[in-house]
Amino acid sequence: MVSVLDGIRGRVLGNPLLVDGLLALVWAALIVPAFFREGVSAWPATLFTLLSAAPLTVRRSVPAAALAGTTVGYLVALLWMMEPGPGIVCCLVALYSEAVSAPRTRALITGAIAGTMIQVFTLVVTGVRVFDPANLMLIAWLGAAIAVGDATRNRRAYIQAIKDRALRAERTREAEASRRVVEERLRLARELHDIVAHSITVINFQAGAAAHLLRREPDAAEAAIEHVITASGSTLAELGTMLTILRQPDGETPLPEPMPTLDRLDDLLDGFRAAGLAVDIERGDRTFGLSPAVSMAGYRIVQESLTNAFKYATPRTATVRLSFAAHRLRVSVVNPVTRTEERRHSSWGTGRGLLGLRERAASVGGRLDIVEGREEFSVDAFLPALPVLPALPAKP
Repeated sequence: MVSVLDGIRGRVLGNPLLVDGLLALVWAALIVPAFFREGVSAWPATLFTLLSAAPLTVRRSVPAAALAGTTVGYLVALLWMMEPGPGIVCCLVALYSEAVSAPRTRALITGAIAGTMIQVFTLVVTGVRVFDPANLMLIAWLGAAIAVGDATRNRRAYIQAIKDRALRAERTREAEASRRVVEERLRLARELHDIVAHSITVINFQAGAAAHLLRREPDAAEAAIEHVITASGSTLAELGTMLTILRQPDGETPLPEPMPTLDRLDDLLDGFRAAGLAVDIERGDRTFGLSPAVSMAGYRIVQESLTNAFKYATPRTATVRLSFAAHRLRVSVVNPVTRTEERRHSSWGTGRGLLGLRERAASVGGRLDIVEGREEFSVDAFLPALPVLPALPAKP
């Protein structure tokens, strides 16, 4: 029963025509008995009341028409009864509705026209003076109806603007959150690829070598298995560090074991050399500093490039070059390739690693170029560097 009543009430209140029509009928029902008490003829009084009140039914859907209808009804009643009647209240409500719904200029024009007509007819029919208190009160009520309607329109527009701004802000927050989630997923994918792909490549190669040498050269096979153990242990340590960082609540102290940077480049090269890749390194004069993010990006770029060289280069050799110029760090990894033309575009894997290299360089404000020639494959990364400020002289 309660739900049925709530449904009926919702349908009634949600229909402006029905609500305003009921209010108009209530107003007419209250006014008509007053005419009977004052001795006015019932039929004309009822007709005039309906003429003034009925247009209020469309005061929200067609406010200009409602204002015109109430004004005409009031003027006809004024001419018939030769004195102002209660229909002026309907005119005030219609003026308010027009000021609420219409732009300010139109509301002022229509209000001025309706108010002028009411004033002229009142002065002519009743003979009252312009500065009579009753006439001044009528002018004040007409002006107040327009002013209150305009203020209500401004308040509603202000509230709507706040709601729209909040909605846009919410959508922007949602879009920003989605963008950050996508960026974080890409970053995690790059990290996992760099950690796992490098180590799995080395482990796969060393495990194959150990299986091949196990019977003929057990010492060499044992050394290969040791490399597998070392690589897998390093991978587990890096994955553990990464998972600990992801689980770490905001604001806690950084981990004692940082993510790898270029300061640990020699260890990386030694690992590749032990796995069977001949790596040379050329370092230029370091005249610039590096942020931790740039240093880690440089490390990962070298790691992925050497992993590709280990998998695809023939012979297994590579050269790493680090140089500083024009506030940039240039990281170059070059390795030879000997492939037939038919295998040229199919022998370098899926390309996700190279795509990850470009994304990693772009994430720190740098760029990465890949040049694939007939005899040489090179990766050139240009990463932003920081000028090293001279030390301040000690105070005497």
